[in-house]
Amino acid sequence: MAQIRVPTLRRRLAHAALNLFARVAYRNPRRGVPRAGQNESVVRILVLELWNIGDVILAMPFLAQLRCLFPRAKITLVSRPFAADLLAGTGLVDEFIAAHLTWVPAAHLGLPGKTIDLWRLSRKLRPQKFDLAFSSRLHVGEHLLLALSGAKRRVGFALGKHDAALTDAIAAGESQQQKVEDWMRLLEPFGGATSAQIPRLYVEESEHLWSNGYLTSRGVAKDALLVGIHPGASLAEKRWPLERFREVAMATAAQPGVRVLVFAEPSGYGSELFAIPGVVGAQVGLRELMALIERCGLLVCNDSGPMHIAGALGVPTVAMFGAGIEQWFAPLGEGHEILRPDQDKAVRGSASPGQQVREPREIRTAQVLDAVGRAVQRLRARGTFSRV
Repeated sequence: MAQIRVPTLRRRLAHAALNLFARVAYRNPRRGVPRAGQNESVVRILVLELWNIGDVILAMPFLAQLRCLFPRAKITLVSRPFAADLLAGTGLVDEFIAAHLTWVPAAHLGLPGKTIDLWRLSRKLRPQKFDLAFSSRLHVGEHLLLALSGAKRRVGFALGKHDAALTDAIAAGESQQQKVEDWMRLLEPFGGATSAQIPRLYVEESEHLWSNGYLTSRGVAKDALLVGIHPGASLAEKRWPLERFREVAMATAAQPGVRVLVFAEPSGYGSELFAIPGVVGAQVGLRELMALIERCGLLVCNDSGPMHIAGALGVPTVAMFGAGIEQWFAPLGEGHEILRPDQDKAVRGSASPGQQVREPREIRTAQVLDAVGRAVQRLRARGTFSRV
């Protein structure tokens, strides 16, 4: 599975405390929700995905499966505030509950602060009387939140031999599979995944018009072969060096018939590349970022939220990974070139399990230029470069 949990003493003690709490809270357990084959009686479902943009996007196939398996259910997603904008128009979620949990990502906050956060959130959840609640992460805090939700059935991956917080504890499986497969395994108690189509992010017509206007005003024709470059990432150690992105941007912009669109982060990281001749710059909000990425034929990026946005919009990527997690967090869709420091060639199409590797800065510029060249060649062969 796309996570590794080391059973430290602190975690064992936390798990023991969670089990004690859950046994007291659910002294008379009731499984009021039918098994597979009677899923139409499920009316309220809770899903926890409290992390980053990429994590929410990799939960999209699971959310689509819930729609198929539980056609009458209202789906509530507890997530960070950006998720409502990210998934707007997809129809995957009926209600968003924004969570500002200070332990996500792992922050150094005292127990009182964490307890207050969880208690406030649980007060929003319990009155809804959820039939089902899901979490795909091996995290004591998330299991505690499942228990506090009061859901009749609580589904997650087993933290140990006994998980009183869960009614359906799924055994941890293969360590090399993608995060999407972790989510799908949570459906095993309900008949398993169906053949539902992989969902895509949704860009409104008004946003298409905005992106067309943005690019046209900067001299980019609608039928131009547009290559996006996003050099940012949520963590500094996940970033390929900015000066090498500059080399790729300069070489790509010099190709006949190709325009380069460089995205800067809200902090301004990457805006230095706007000065490259032939480059169009963009420092925009989330929905505008989505609209512009959809116009690209290709996105060159790090392992990041924009990489996952591109995959969920059907835009192929050349993506740099460095921590040996590309088999877990590869973007949705096909046609991606996943690059790692220990490779002379890209892994084409999707990431495959491999050995632990080093930082993305060890990826050679020549590797990236070769991958971009292959991707551009495929786009030229296809003959259509605009995504809208």
